[in-house]
Amino acid sequence: MRQDPRRRFTCLVSCAVTGWLAVAGVARAQIPLAPSGGPTDRVSCAMTGLGVVGNPTIRAQTPLVPYYGKNDIRYDNFKWHIYTTDHFEIFYYPEVEPHLERVASYAESAYQHISSELKHDLAIQVPLVLFKTHSEFQQQHIAPSYISQEGTAAFADSERNRMVLPLDYPPDQLYGLIVHELTHIFEYDIIPRSLVRRGHPLWVDEGLADYMRGTWDALDLMTVRDVAVADVVPRMTKFENWTGYGGGRTVYNLGHAVFEFIESRWGKEGIRQFLFSLRKSVIGGGENAFDEALSVSADEFDDQFSNYLKERFKAFRDKERPTDYGRDLSPDPEDSPYTGALSVEPAPSGELIAAVVGNRKDQEIDIVLLSAKDRQVVRNVTRGFDKDSGYEYISYPMARGNTVPWMAWSPSGDAIAYFARTEKQRSLILRNVVTRRVERRFYVGTVDAPESPAFSPDGKTIAFAGLRNAVGDLFQIDVETGKVSQLTNDTFADSAPIFAPDGKTIVYLSRISGNDKLFRLDLASKERTQLTFGTHDEGAARFVNDRTLVFPSTALDPSKPIDPELAQDGNIYNIWTLDLSAGTLRQYTDALTANLSPIVLPAAKADEPRRIAFVTYFKGEYGLHEIPLAEPKLDVASSDFGAPGPVIDFQAPLTHALVPANQRRKGTFEKLFLEGRPPVSVGITSGGDLFGGTQVMFADVLGDQQFSFYAASISQYRTLALGYHNLSRRLTWGGQAYQQTLFYYGLQPGLLFDPSLSPFFLDRDDAVATRTSTGASLFAWYPLNRYRRLEISGGLFRYNEEFQDPQLQQLSDEYQIAQYGRRLLQSGTLVPLGISLVQETTIFREFGPLSGSTVRLGYEIAPSIGDTLSRQSVDGDLRYYKRLATTGVLAFRFRGFKSWGDVPDFFFYGGNSELRGYEYLEFVGDSGFHANAELRFPIIEAMLTPLGVLGGVRGTIFAGIGGASFDGRPATTAFGQPLNETNPNAKFRFWDNNTDVVRAIENFVPNETGSYTPVYGEPREISGFRLVDGRASYGVGLETFILGFPAHFDWSWRTLFNRDWEDALYYLEGLFDGGKSGSDWFREPRFSFWIGYDF
Repeated sequence: MRQDPRRRFTCLVSCAVTGWLAVAGVARAQIPLAPSGGPTDRVSCAMTGLGVVGNPTIRAQTPLVPYYGKNDIRYDNFKWHIYTTDHFEIFYYPEVEPHLERVASYAESAYQHISSELKHDLAIQVPLVLFKTHSEFQQQHIAPSYISQEGTAAFADSERNRMVLPLDYPPDQLYGLIVHELTHIFEYDIIPRSLVRRGHPLWVDEGLADYMRGTWDALDLMTVRDVAVADVVPRMTKFENWTGYGGGRTVYNLGHAVFEFIESRWGKEGIRQFLFSLRKSVIGGGENAFDEALSVSADEFDDQFSNYLKERFKAFRDKERPTDYGRDLSPDPEDSPYTGALSVEPAPSGELIAAVVGNRKDQEIDIVLLSAKDRQVVRNVTRGFDKDSGYEYISYPMARGNTVPWMAWSPSGDAIAYFARTEKQRSLILRNVVTRRVERRFYVGTVDAPESPAFSPDGKTIAFAGLRNAVGDLFQIDVETGKVSQLTNDTFADSAPIFAPDGKTIVYLSRISGNDKLFRLDLASKERTQLTFGTHDEGAARFVNDRTLVFPSTALDPSKPIDPELAQDGNIYNIWTLDLSAGTLRQYTDALTANLSPIVLPAAKADEPRRIAFVTYFKGEYGLHEIPLAEPKLDVASSDFGAPGPVIDFQAPLTHALVPANQRRKGTFEKLFLEGRPPVSVGITSGGDLFGGTQVMFADVLGDQQFSFYAASISQYRTLALGYHNLSRRLTWGGQAYQQTLFYYGLQPGLLFDPSLSPFFLDRDDAVATRTSTGASLFAWYPLNRYRRLEISGGLFRYNEEFQDPQLQQLSDEYQIAQYGRRLLQSGTLVPLGISLVQETTIFREFGPLSGSTVRLGYEIAPSIGDTLSRQSVDGDLRYYKRLATTGVLAFRFRGFKSWGDVPDFFFYGGNSELRGYEYLEFVGDSGFHANAELRFPIIEAMLTPLGVLGGVRGTIFAGIGGASFDGRPATTAFGQPLNETNPNAKFRFWDNNTDVVRAIENFVPNETGSYTPVYGEPREISGFRLVDGRASYGVGLETFILGFPAHFDWSWRTLFNRDWEDALYYLEGLFDGGKSGSDWFREPRFSFWIGYDF
């Protein structure tokens, strides 16, 4: 979850979570990769208006992104306050207030540290927005919701210099988090961000932010050591992003190492000079930052950094690599879509291993069963998309990563327990490993961020770690009743519980004095005992037997002196055991990178020791290896690392005393400002009309109160709107005032005007009609869950419908009044009230929908109030996407509309992906539908061109059918003329299978009125199935991305499924086009080009 620094948000991804997913080929995004500002950026955006009925907002006539979006739900009612310090405006709510003084101390300490290091001060008070927990942090409205998903610890906003973070981290890690994000604010001030200025590499922003923290996380250092020893150090001066090796966190970590290199060669002043030289090069006018600040060329800098990194980690080259442990038990990525083994759990029998792996096909993480004898995948327990299992995604520990377990296997061996995201909190899932069915689910709503489940030996309870009041503790849940009880209640961050074989005690991790140490909890007396000591970290433990623990640890031999720098560059997790009776510690591995998540497997033979399997990391990939628990490399006493002593809690360098006078309630509309750069969307219809739009938004610092100005155009017709949207509650509401002009082609002679004015004498562009609406509306949206919501609306608007040609308008008025007793194109005032149900479960990829469904059902009524007009309308849009193979899609859509009353509404469609092969907006009616079926498949995944790597090419095989009618009469015929002169008022018939006698129109002759009269040919007998007033088409197409926009090249063939009928209906068109038959003319292939996303 990393945003490019030239974009708006910079995030800290905790403990390489994104790195794991990138290694595994997993992308966490569940929205379409649309251009910024599209309707998928915020479901709650008041101006998207994608619906027709029941949507209070105006709609784009042809939206670039035709999706409704999932819901970003505000589950909690935050009562925001502001507290000011010397350098910060801290936004908080009452539940955060107990932590306010501590966080203010951290923030001011961080400011002084960064300011003194960079010799730079900010001219503003930095807005610091605090959330108590990550589940509440995910409800923020400052950034698109995907920015704050699990895996993102915090983020900083380059446009308005806001910092946004939750508090549920141990004190030392929370301070480091604040330093990291505040460093970004300093970077934004030193190096301006703009669309028109040159960018700079991501490693600069993230590397400096991690460098300023002054510490290395063991798993971060692991990736740098791996890059150095594997001799794949990239050329940092040309290093924009890390697209594979080592995953997303490698960008941060290499940048961190770069700034340590600069300090080692040029001192801290060299870092400052580099940043300010980079400022010059970014805004223009400066030399290359490396030449100007460091007096070396870019190539020399790259070479020197590579040599520095290799020399720095030279001492580790001879340490153990995964191949030294034998075979890799993780899935073979060449034989399966699964990559890596992020966390593992043995079956009670020891014959199978459950592993959390990346699924390249689904771009999600899955739990698979592996054979402990070979690396074969026995079963994918969580097969399919996560949404189909009733949750958003499988959750993983945040800050602790794979140093703690992610799942547990039941003692009976028939179920696996893991946590998954469901609504605000996580749920504990019990899944049968044989049937794959979810047997039980427990919504753990009273505990934030639960993780690391562990079954008791009798299987009746499950212990887990979680947060209450932003502090980590241990809990347990009764499997029978679902009751949750708290096991620990202290100020330390407790995690990774595991039951002893007798079920009387639990061994777990607790963070004290800045390190994770093992403790034992007596369940009866609640007495806790520290088991490991020292200034290093341990990971989660497992019981080898009732007296021995196995666990990862960064401990080093306490009897040997070691260079402090070498110790810091090591910080390597290795496999250790602890004899609980004798207090003896034994080391079994001496890894180059890290060995994590050990599990116990049975001995290969009866006379051999038990085996220990563990997660390894090498050359950017996670693996699974095993060793026998035989001769240790090191045997020491636990007391050699120390003994219980006073707990030294983290203290900020500066202490801030809370000043009550600086606290106040935030005003509802306080601190409104421009919300980012106005987004721009551009498209082209299949009729060649250029469309586009932009939106200027003002919002408060929290993003809860939004005022917007929306402007869009298609052809020469414009839409303007002013809106307000309140997002501070689960029920979001707002209002808008607007003026909008839509256009369509009213080329329906015999329906809208006299049949004598046939298309033979009128051009399509002569029959352009418009609908201009001016009005205001109020609306409210209530999300039922992540995927469904209700939309209600009410408003008042005046509208006018007319042909652009005044003469045609006059003729049509006369004709419609004579035929229908009223105008079909209306003018007047309406007071509509609407309600809609929207469902969006679709999973998207960069090209559009991949799997899932979309439903929108709407009803609108405009009652007659005084002189206002009345009508009722229903509208339905149903879509279903079935994935084929990896990125193939079978897509279906049905869209229907019906309006009735004094002045029925009407809709118009055609062209683009609605009904290919027909003219853009060719179909108009107060009732109608169209249905589509498409097979979409990849042809070329990516193209290497002189311009760089461009988007791939996808193919489409499509078919569509539809029709529309006005007042029960057909809205589309050839030349608008009936084929039976004895029945000029025939009713709409979509299809027919009966035998009819018709007479084709073969000519037009002038009459005494100055108009033309059709000349009918001889009677023809038409039999067999045919579309009478319906229309259909089929064809093939290609899709690719041009400048980031989806471009479509379609070849279509129209059909009515009956050549005799087509010959009669389109006789004149074929005659005038070289004497072809009507069917040959109608079925000629038609090419269209358009830009926009598929339905």
